[in-house]
Amino acid sequence: MTTSPDNLVLSHRDGGLMWLTLNRADKANAMTVAMVEGLTTHIVQAGTDPAVQAILLTGAGERVFCAGVDVREQPADGDMARQRERRSHALAALQDAVLDTPKPVLVVLNGMASGGGAMIALLADACVAVDTAEVALAEIDIGIATFSGASIVEAVCGLAHARDLVQSGRRMPAPEARHIGLVRAVAPRAELVSAATALATLLGSKKPTVFADNKRWINRRVKAALAEARQEHARHRAHSAQQASPA
Repeated sequence: MTTSPDNLVLSHRDGGLMWLTLNRADKANAMTVAMVEGLTTHIVQAGTDPAVQAILLTGAGERVFCAGVDVREQPADGDMARQRERRSHALAALQDAVLDTPKPVLVVLNGMASGGGAMIALLADACVAVDTAEVALAEIDIGIATFSGASIVEAVCGLAHARDLVQSGRRMPAPEARHIGLVRAVAPRAELVSAATALATLLGSKKPTVFADNKRWINRRVKAALAEARQEHARHRAHSAQQASPA
């Protein structure tokens, strides 16, 4: 097993499978900017490693997969506006890594996935969830618009479900998420790793170039939707900064 310098992203190989674990359970596995960047690096490197057939992302503990990015993280330079920009660009790069890495990327939901964590789960090639897990895009409840989240849900399973999840902020149980196609499989906790391993092994056994070509084509519309959403996020941040500036 290898770790990031701050021990917050763990990685280990199991045959042809690369497991990456968010290791911040005491903070609901909320990702600092450095964690997001580290996870992105791990995914990109695994995607170019001929010995890796598939990549699996999970979280430490049994309560939360990932509560998204840590919006309370204090930057060393004290500039919160720049921190929001760094956080936004880092999360976009992570999303791109999941979408663009030619190998199968699976998310293994050991618990709740919300915000940026839920987005990564929905962008993965497959998501396997423990039967007690939930998925939420609850940004509306803290007064934040989620253009990216809305675009992802709409692209994955349609407008009606985007309206439901994004506008209500509710937590969707894993069995319901499976029913509408947000989650590929649901398993009891004792069987979660074996279920995820079996699916990752299956996807990783396909001809790599064909899997990569299919993945690129399947993801083309969600990538276009994300590009539009990021432009809207940028406009929204600029407008908010202008409103906050003294006259």
